[in-house]
Amino acid sequence: MEKKKTGQKASRPRWMTECDVIRYNLKIPEKLKEKLKKEALNSGMDMSSYVCGILAGEVRRKGKR
Repeated sequence: MEKKKTGQKASRPRWMTECDVIRYNLKIPEKLKEKLKKEALNSGMDMSSYVCGILAGEVRRKGKR
């Protein structure tokens, strides 16, 4: 059975605000949070900009491959 569609607009990506990033930071494990802080400092960015960049795909993290 198909879902009924209401007259709503199709969802599309939205820009993350700094508040969104702060809420996201609170949900990350402490070890990962420390790792991201170090990576952000090495990149010359603050934590929220770095996390936004990762989530938006603008920043690539180096990982084990």
